[in-house]
Amino acid sequence: MTRMDGSAAAAGLVVELIEPLDPFVRSLLDRELDGMARVLSQWGHFRRPVRVATVHSQAELRAAAACPTDLQLHAIASLDGLLLLAPQAWSLPPASHAFEQVVLHELAHVLMFQRCAPEDATTAAYLPTWFREGMATVAASGAPRPALRRLLADHPALDTLPTATDRQMTDDPDACYTAAALAFQTWMERFGNRKLSALCQAMRNGHRFGPAHERACGETDEAFLRTWVQSVRQEGRTA
Repeated sequence: MTRMDGSAAAAGLVVELIEPLDPFVRSLLDRELDGMARVLSQWGHFRRPVRVATVHSQAELRAAAACPTDLQLHAIASLDGLLLLAPQAWSLPPASHAFEQVVLHELAHVLMFQRCAPEDATTAAYLPTWFREGMATVAASGAPRPALRRLLADHPALDTLPTATDRQMTDDPDACYTAAALAFQTWMERFGNRKLSALCQAMRNGHRFGPAHERACGETDEAFLRTWVQSVRQEGRTA
């Protein structure tokens, strides 16, 4: 096992490379780990080292998933690990930048899982699609363009996009990930880092996401999503 530390001042990111590791992944982490740590530092600090391993087939990756899924997997993030499908095993091998974005997105998942986990947790707590995928998308790719809201305004499944199932995300990934990023960005603009920290703390204290959200924000996550959906629809009508 090889240990790599990101910039000490940035996110507290420490990765432990599980051998044999794909050479492309090793090279990427050698070059970009410090930069990824700096990007993620605005979202908090890792509480545990992150074990990074690679597999060379979809079958191996699916076998390692916590439960069956319809998603086309390129990586699996857990509470303290990241399992990556080696780039040469993708149906269309990614460019270096695209693969880096996948790793950054998945590390953002691990960071948030760790921020929300009790000290003695062995598995990540449930986070709804809009919060989980929205946070990781914004962390890896930046805030979405507000104009994207208008593209979603007339979507027939707008009510369910923020809490999309794996099947929905497989069938309509662009809309699902866009909705998640927009909803999470709206949440951050309204509640900010202090409420995010309070929500994570409530989950570390053993509360599920829904009660933790209500304790931290003074309203249910369902109420927030209803308001968000209504605002997107209204914006579409007035565009």
